[in-house]
Amino acid sequence: MSSETTTPFRPKISPRAEALLNRIEWGEDLEPHLERDYLVKGWIDRGTLSVVYGDANAGKTFWAIDVAHHVQSGLSWGGQRVRQAEVLYIAAEGGALFDNRVAARRAKFKVLRGGIALAGRNSDAPALAEAAWSLACEHGPFGLIIVDTMARVMAGADENSAADIAGFVKSLDHLRERTGAHVMVIHHTGKDGGRGARGHSSLRAAVDTEIELSKGDNGTRLAKTTKQRDMQGGLEKEFLLRVEQLGVDSDGDPVTSCIVEQLKGG
Repeated sequence: MSSETTTPFRPKISPRAEALLNRIEWGEDLEPHLERDYLVKGWIDRGTLSVVYGDANAGKTFWAIDVAHHVQSGLSWGGQRVRQAEVLYIAAEGGALFDNRVAARRAKFKVLRGGIALAGRNSDAPALAEAAWSLACEHGPFGLIIVDTMARVMAGADENSAADIAGFVKSLDHLRERTGAHVMVIHHTGKDGGRGARGHSSLRAAVDTEIELSKGDNGTRLAKTTKQRDMQGGLEKEFLLRVEQLGVDSDGDPVTSCIVEQLKGG
């Protein structure tokens, strides 16, 4: 018998098929990735997409400002490790009240006010990514971009339309891919709060992280990860809104806002 080995027969395939074939790997050769490019460990990573939703008065903007402040400053958040990064907060609603909330938190992140569209043919996503890149050349790359709220930047589009949500997600993906930042969208619940965020279900399918904010009977509030594509879900942080006095008005009456105060064990 001949000791020569026989080369396995391989049929001739197209160049595209050959390219795909060359990319196929054996699972046994793959190594685990032990490090994550996190911003808030266990909650949000760079380069991913999240939606934070809750009913009216759940404290969504206060909570988002608090997260933004901790990422911008690099301070630990509710006992979680934080990696410092530049933050851009798109304040599409709020006006003077938003200013007071930022002042109460003494936050130093960058703010872009309303008048921006992230849905439809005239999406500002390419221009926004370019503006963020320009600013990053001077101050460093953005790690977190917050969009507050989804309804305001989707003006004229339909939250219940799969096509419109697909266009919105495409804009968010453009921002995420061009900047490398985590993009966080602030959103509302529907009429039935138990059914999650308002609008078409394809939004939930598209995001990596989903965080629900709810208000308890005793004035406490709860942030809970209701979806994590590649991390442990079901994490919770309980918090209060603590009143902060900003000054007095022309009548001598106190002007106040609130900041998030994490509860022990939360």
